[in-house]
Amino acid sequence: MPRLLPLHDKDGSPGDSRLWINPDHIVTAAPSITRSADTHGDVFTVWVELKLEGVPMMRVWLGTASTAEAASAVWDTFLIQIADA
Repeated sequence: MPRLLPLHDKDGSPGDSRLWINPDHIVTAAPSITRSADTHGDVFTVWVELKLEGVPMMRVWLGTASTAEAASAVWDTFLIQIADA
């Protein structure tokens, strides 16, 4: 039975999902981390450039972090979710 993973909605309420995907349909998944600053310091935003079978490439928000190590942990969590599926 296929397992569906939620892709969270950056602009929605916590826990909202914009899209559910079957990890078996992932063609490519590449991290994209942007760095900006706010009044509290650096902000790292983690995205995945995601290509699914039969769907155009899309950029999906995974989360934000305050350090590079925490941003890497956001990406690692996504990879673990894919591997566990």
